[in-house]
Amino acid sequence: MAKTEQDIKIRNDEVEWEPRPTLGSADYASAEVWEDERQKIWWGEWICVGRAEEVSKPGDYVVRDVAGESIFITRNDGGELRAFYNVCSHRGTKFLDDIEGTQSVRKAFVCPYHAWAFDLNGQLVGSPNVKEDEHFDRADHPLYDIAIDTYAGFLFVNLTTGGPKETLLESLNDGAETITAFDRFKMDELRVGVRLVYEVKANWKIVVENYNECLHCPQIHPELVQVIPLFRFGEVWDEEIPDDGNRMMKGATSFTQTGESPLPTFPGLNPEDLEMYYGTYQFPNLMLNLHPDCAMYYIGFPKGPSHTTVVSEFMFRPETIADPELFKPEATVEFWDLISKQDWDVCERAQTGVSSRAFTRGVFPRQDRFLYWFNEEWRRAMGRPTLG
Repeated sequence: MAKTEQDIKIRNDEVEWEPRPTLGSADYASAEVWEDERQKIWWGEWICVGRAEEVSKPGDYVVRDVAGESIFITRNDGGELRAFYNVCSHRGTKFLDDIEGTQSVRKAFVCPYHAWAFDLNGQLVGSPNVKEDEHFDRADHPLYDIAIDTYAGFLFVNLTTGGPKETLLESLNDGAETITAFDRFKMDELRVGVRLVYEVKANWKIVVENYNECLHCPQIHPELVQVIPLFRFGEVWDEEIPDDGNRMMKGATSFTQTGESPLPTFPGLNPEDLEMYYGTYQFPNLMLNLHPDCAMYYIGFPKGPSHTTVVSEFMFRPETIADPELFKPEATVEFWDLISKQDWDVCERAQTGVSSRAFTRGVFPRQDRFLYWFNEEWRRAMGRPTLG
């Protein structure tokens, strides 16, 4: 999908920039806006919910909370991905428990209340004590299914009533950045080697905005600006480098405090990739970081107007994970964990501030122009007029 005129202006460093307003206090703090977001964004857009490897075999499943709606994802006997609301079609009982990680069933999901059983396609196959002479047709009572698709190994679901408004690929390419620009990293072949989970007492939009700017980097991330020199100037883009790459410090080949790591680099990368950090954001909740030897991402799961669960996972080549002599991710993980905790602390401070009766709205200077794009995307998704 072609970039909008606004996308081009935001990316072009030569275009004159005038300060733009941020979203208002209520947009970050009110229960009313949060309820509207649930309907229009979290239940109306393609949402990243994890990795396809989590459900690698028929009967594997994971449970996710999407803005208060419990869903689960599985594979049928043919290996096809299926997604369903975590709700029994009999009398609405919550079907599966909220257990971290992958679980598995053999042939059917059984409701814990009345033992109705559903196969891996969500079809009702067992209804104890319901007699045939009741004219009851099991085919009329499947589980409530949800649209699901994948890209680069990431799982996306769409809870839109009546089906998605656009395909996943259309959605991924409809913005100033896209994960589709990084197919050379072969992310579908990578596997998660380390997982961290953070509970951040801040609105999901504050988490996204923090990710997409670096005016805060010299103050909040002294270690980071040593590794990515451009960040010292409050910028996140170098318009001269393809795919918005940022060069690491001279001699660095890995995203660590020293710029070094025993991890092997990914095969098939471009020569310039070996000295780059790439960061890209996919609306609304996927924040992807790519390095020569590791891919890390954040997935934000909002729990309310002032609470976001952030899942951070680190991906490597499967052969690297399988080799204890090669799989030494500690330096990368510890560096990212330090940066993350620095970010979450200041995000929580921001949430406190925007919730104050004194705050109405703030301002975006040039270095915050990508945040302004995000705000415009949010306004479009919410059915509000954009500011241009």
